[in-house]
Amino acid sequence: MPTNRNINDVLPGELLCQIFQLYLDPQHAKRDRCRLSLVCRLWCQWVEDSAMLWTNITAPDGLDYLSKSFRNSKEAPLDLAYTGESWRVCSMSVERFLQEAGPHVARWRSLSVFTFVGPSNWEQAFEALLNLSASQLEMLKIVGRGVGWGQIGIISITIGDRSFPNLTDVFLVDVPASLRTTSCTALRSCILDRIPRMSLRDVVGILENSPHLEGLSVKRCTGLKMASEIWSVHTIMLDMLVDIRLQDLDPLVIHAILSIIRAPNCDNIAIRCAIPDPPSPSILFNPSVGHLLLFFGQKGLERPLFEVLLDEDEGGEYLWVDVGYISIDVRVDTNGLAELHNILGWIGSYSDPQNIYPVSLEFYDFPGLGYLEAFAPPFNVKCLKIYASGESPLLEHLSHPRLQGPS
Repeated sequence: MPTNRNINDVLPGELLCQIFQLYLDPQHAKRDRCRLSLVCRLWCQWVEDSAMLWTNITAPDGLDYLSKSFRNSKEAPLDLAYTGESWRVCSMSVERFLQEAGPHVARWRSLSVFTFVGPSNWEQAFEALLNLSASQLEMLKIVGRGVGWGQIGIISITIGDRSFPNLTDVFLVDVPASLRTTSCTALRSCILDRIPRMSLRDVVGILENSPHLEGLSVKRCTGLKMASEIWSVHTIMLDMLVDIRLQDLDPLVIHAILSIIRAPNCDNIAIRCAIPDPPSPSILFNPSVGHLLLFFGQKGLERPLFEVLLDEDEGGEYLWVDVGYISIDVRVDTNGLAELHNILGWIGSYSDPQNIYPVSLEFYDFPGLGYLEAFAPPFNVKCLKIYASGESPLLEHLSHPRLQGPS
């Protein structure tokens, strides 16, 4: 015989609070806590007393609610998020948010800051992070829109020597910051985008001191320049590194980084740079970075499908080559054909001559047979896509014997 039993009598309070925790949306924790509290007085009391329901703290909740969250979270680890969007004025500045969170820095588990305006003094705003012990911090994400007029200060982050011992993920985008390591770190992911104060020595230091690194992304960091002392660095073995992205950097810098690391388990490599004119194969594609293809061959995977995309961009030629798990994305001033020969020669020198590499070509307006004829053995064109205007002499090219083969 069915009976009407109250859920509060069936499930213990601790289990209900765990269910409540799964229900909470970190981006709208205040709203969800309010909904749970309105169910009944008992649920309201459980919400107020459960520290784990107050660990997601966001700036839009307001100063009073912020103080209540810190108080109700007791000694639990904190996940802090500040979002100051340009189309919506936040209820408090990033300086005030971090000032309120500062006394609890020992409990910070993650800190995410998205600011479109930025503080007047970046160093002072992040003083709690830089000067106090954030020993539990696991994830740090700071995203800005560069340094505005009148803004000063640098966020100088040093990992090692007992500082940030549990930090595994760093994400810095378009903020005045630097990242250095002084000893072995717990880093697993490092993303640096438009961080002009980063140097090549800093990046190499991260690689040397991060044996557990799984992902590295360095983009548009204008401070990365070649230095002679980089060549004194020994080979760095990174067995756990599976994703490498080096984009919009000096090709010499990309070459330097790829030549000193060994990542036998890497599944994806993305390269994007501008090759000087005239292009030289020694700038980027040479034996010192050929180990990338050797590791791929040792995996025993199926032969990769090459995809080559050629287009024009701002008066120059834009060349993209996808070699299985390696993406090479270059823009050359005048001679994309010469650079294509360089790339294919580099790949071919590390290929098995007994095997054939299938190739897919995609062109925006046919650039000439030279680009097609560049794919001599071990390459074999299997697919050709051409996007041409009505005035293009495309039919004349398609009648060439090179395009009439059985394959």
